[in-house]
Amino acid sequence: MLARGWMLTLLLVPTVAAAQKRPLRRGGPRTTGLDRRSGSSPDGSRVLYTTSRTDYAAVRRASEIVVAGLPSGRVEQSWSGGARSGRRTGSRWPYLAAKDGETGIWIRDLGAKSDRFLVATPQTDAWLGRGSAKNFAWSPDGRSIAFVATTPAVEPASDVMAFSRIMFKTRTGFTDGRRTHVWLVPSAGGEARLLTPGDYDEHSVAWAPDSRRLAFVSDRSADPDNSFSNDIFVLDVSSGALTQLTRTASAEFLPVWSPNGRWIAYEGWVRTQNTKDSPAEDTKAYVIPAEGGAPERVAPQFDRRVSRLEWHPSSRYLYFAAADQGRNGVYRATIGQPNAEPAVVGEAQVQGYGVDGRGRYLAFVRSTTARPAELFVRDLNNGRDRQLTDLHADLLAEVDFQDAESFWATSDDGVEVQGWVMKPVGMRPGATYPAILNIHGGPHGAFGFGFSDRVQRQAAAGYAAIYVNPRGSVGYGQTFSDGSLLNWGGGDYQDLMAALDQALAKNPWIDTTRLGVTGGSYGGFMTNWVITQTDRFKAAVSSASVSNLISFYGTSLYTDLIEAEFRGMPWDNYPLLWQWSPLAHVEGVTTPTLFLHGEQDHDVPITQAEEMYVALRKQGVEATLVRYPGEGHGVRRPDHVLDYNRRLIEWFDRYLAPRPAATP
Repeated sequence: MLARGWMLTLLLVPTVAAAQKRPLRRGGPRTTGLDRRSGSSPDGSRVLYTTSRTDYAAVRRASEIVVAGLPSGRVEQSWSGGARSGRRTGSRWPYLAAKDGETGIWIRDLGAKSDRFLVATPQTDAWLGRGSAKNFAWSPDGRSIAFVATTPAVEPASDVMAFSRIMFKTRTGFTDGRRTHVWLVPSAGGEARLLTPGDYDEHSVAWAPDSRRLAFVSDRSADPDNSFSNDIFVLDVSSGALTQLTRTASAEFLPVWSPNGRWIAYEGWVRTQNTKDSPAEDTKAYVIPAEGGAPERVAPQFDRRVSRLEWHPSSRYLYFAAADQGRNGVYRATIGQPNAEPAVVGEAQVQGYGVDGRGRYLAFVRSTTARPAELFVRDLNNGRDRQLTDLHADLLAEVDFQDAESFWATSDDGVEVQGWVMKPVGMRPGATYPAILNIHGGPHGAFGFGFSDRVQRQAAAGYAAIYVNPRGSVGYGQTFSDGSLLNWGGGDYQDLMAALDQALAKNPWIDTTRLGVTGGSYGGFMTNWVITQTDRFKAAVSSASVSNLISFYGTSLYTDLIEAEFRGMPWDNYPLLWQWSPLAHVEGVTTPTLFLHGEQDHDVPITQAEEMYVALRKQGVEATLVRYPGEGHGVRRPDHVLDYNRRLIEWFDRYLAPRPAATP
């Protein structure tokens, strides 16, 4: 399970001299976003990006859309709004926002600096799976906007609920029976028209360059709740004629039409047994003739998980994002060639990118371990980068952010694993410091060379932050990603302990008697597992955690995660699932543990934390269970985020006793 809901935020502070830098307190950096396919105007003269900040006093987040010139980065104008997608000219930009009592698609006229509400886009909380974009797109001729939405909600006649679907749960509630469909609305305004009626969900719309056809994705198997076999369909908007473009037993995602109209690129899988949430199989890039035919894999020798496909205007090659040993970058693959080449890669993480309509500029959002995300642009003619934003100048002038050192360790069976160590703020020569081992979600997630306010807070509070990518993590090839299958808590646990030992050996200033462990989602599962296997950790914080793989199967939103990770139905695998359940090994645990969980979490139901919490308390182990009302998988409300951050540090302070001078 990938941990969700974490947002970097900015607490505005005055600039002070560098010598007076302080540790990070409750605020964090501002979020910077760059939407693929709408990051720049077609003529390459402008770039559009978003920033988001948290107002803790008002308990709300505010997003702002910014338009800047290229290549200067000079801000031309900005306005309140959220996500955005699609564009026709440099003068009109559509975006999503909830303001002035209207929620849906708005149109910004850059010349008049005015906003016009276009259409409501009602949604459900239904989980359609990874890569299922509830997006919208402006037709190239500028006349229409296609969007993904449901019919408006209807107040139920009774509070009694009856279900006959497998996926009767949504992310934080229960299904209301509404399907997600593709709609069309004139960009000048008017009535929205439903294009895809029926008892299926559709999503991920993309226009053909001729503005006559739309590509979208749908699972039209006999029982979509019990499969994940997405296919790509093409709809003739005028006639309503529908063509199924792909017919595989696996899944395809996120179609992107080539600028010349001949090809559709998409992400895809090969395996027939996969999960809607955190698959072990790395996504691959494919192209298929837009008129139908056999798909062709792009860069078949590229053994990394790809995402965010975008065509070069020439239609000769594709850009995509991929992680490689902690480096999240952008790559370029020529159609018909066996491999890909780096476009923007370094000891950093690229979190979003876009290529302009002429193919000259590549705009991207990049962070490093000690630098929050900023917007950059690369001139593809000469390879030079230019930083366009400096959103965190005041924060960097005041706050002492720490860099992190990458290291490698050899596990018991010879597997090489990568990790990072971040030193505590204000280290003094000769002093020793406690350390916290951080475990990522997934299991097929990964840490890397990007900025993390979570580990920065630990360093600010006087702790060494250690974070590791055990087998199962992405960015190391398919074999490594498959390393946790049938084996949650086996090889991955050994990897974590081997990396921790290596970190301690390389950093003798870490006090080996004052170690903590924490993680969320799958990282919470592993935190629960760790405390049943060793008593070397003096405190643990387990967030959105799994404790019982058997009961998790029947109560989680996505049952297919267990089916895919353990390759079978649970009733054929009960001994194996119980073997790898932390609850099965809870007898003898001594580690004081704090459980943090959203009450509305249907990814990992709160009952998972309750089972582990009760088992510890029954044995007299010090434990606390914190419930966050209204929260799903990860906390989002600003006051809950503050509470979460405070409790985590206070719990470790209580049992690891950091040096007072290192505490902010």
